[in-house]
Amino acid sequence: MKRILLLWMIVLCSQPFPASGQQVSGAFLDRYARTEGFSSVQLERKMMRMMSRQAADRGDAALARLLDGIESIRIVAVDGGDDTEFLQAADSLIARPSCRFQLVMSESDSGQTTRFYLRNAVPPGYSELLMVTLGPRETVVVNIYGCFDLKQVSRLSTIRPKRTEE
Repeated sequence: MKRILLLWMIVLCSQPFPASGQQVSGAFLDRYARTEGFSSVQLERKMMRMMSRQAADRGDAALARLLDGIESIRIVAVDGGDDTEFLQAADSLIARPSCRFQLVMSESDSGQTTRFYLRNAVPPGYSELLMVTLGPRETVVVNIYGCFDLKQVSRLSTIRPKRTEE
């Protein structure tokens, strides 16, 4: 019996477990987050849980649930306009058959184009949302990973940092 348990443990430990986050866009975002000419923001699990508690304290249970399900939000923006190489890299990431991103929405306004892509991620029930905005005013990629309802993601735009009076 001990041998069977030991063998089972070896088999389990030798299997490739999904990396934390299972974000196919992780390497892409990491590469540009550390590159001159780009700005980046990363909100990880602990921050999302803290924001969830704050929303719950304010009585916004729906926003609290949404934030509690999000594992991370990562944003990379081109400083001062667009960058052709960055856009081509984003497009090639989205087009990769192994990524399985599906276009869910696209809009254009005054030369700015915003496209939303979604893919089912690992573990089951998790999703990865990729928003790509490009144009003369700004070029930004936003990645949201976690267990969330796509209809509720727009609620994230209601979160604004509090300004402190000096």
